Amino acid sequence: MATLRVPILATSRSDGEGKTQNKEPNQIHRRDILNREDAYFHTNIEMTVCIHGVWDEKNNDMTPASFIVFTCEVTSLHEFKTRKLKLEVDFANVADSEEPPSNMSVVARGPQVISRYNKTRVSLRRERGVEGEIGADVAVKPGIKLHQLSSQEWETQYFEEAKSGVLHASSTDHRYTKVWWIFTENRKSRAGVSPGFRIAILLKRENNEPFKGNVAITEFDAGWRHKGAVAWHDFFSKKDPEVEKDNIIDVINFDPTDSSIRPKWLQNVEANQLGDLETEAGIDKQYARVWGVDL
Repeated sequence: MATLRVPILATSRSDGEGKTQNKEPNQIHRRDILNREDAYFHTNIEMTVCIHGVWDEKNNDMTPASFIVFTCEVTSLHEFKTRKLKLEVDFANVADSEEPPSNMSVVARGPQVISRYNKTRVSLRRERGVEGEIGADVAVKPGIKLHQLSSQEWETQYFEEAKSGVLHASSTDHRYTKVWWIFTENRKSRAGVSPGFRIAILLKRENNEPFKGNVAITEFDAGWRHKGAVAWHDFFSKKDPEVEKDNIIDVINFDPTDSSIRPKWLQNVEANQLGDLETEAGIDKQYARVWGVDL
């Protein structure tokens, strides 16, 4: 089980109730992964694509494969902006199965690395002045104000950097079963991390046995003012005894023999050719977009 590390404060139970838990323990392909709203941020993560198939049928490579996309929204409800966000996805075999394990491994991800500027120019002007009259011995007319003006211009972007990585299952099991993304704002523009993005994962599997996944926001930074506001709100707010239940995010149960999730916007993805999604630069941005950078 994974814990969302964004402060969960007392809010109405009508918002997001039950959307982090499976309807029954063995629910397959739960789409609503996380839905939360605290005093300052609204967070919503959905599994919008889940396609199980094979790697490369055209070339007789029938290795089982899966393509999974999560759509993420982290929206500020006040003046605070997300400075840094780390998101992790873990995959694991079903422990109590009598069948051979799925033994999935991450072979591609997207976005992999982004450091990109858009075309919006931002200008910063700094002005310093001296008010009051100038003495007669100065070669300037009395009463004039002296100012020093400096300016700076740069191309703004939603992200200073977006990067990702993968981790082994263990020191002896070198399958890649955990993948992470870190999104960091452009500190000059101070526009915050883009509130919307997709992350995509391409897996290879040994068979069509069920497996599990966890999703968690493991780092969240909206600046020191946000931390102070959260502490203040937390101290004076009445605690909701049900909030602790909202900290628990159930695992996602995957079953390759079950029906896929394929939205209308998804194009050019064939279940029998999932290996075509792998590129040297990771999964293409048409499947793993960052709003404001790729759109």
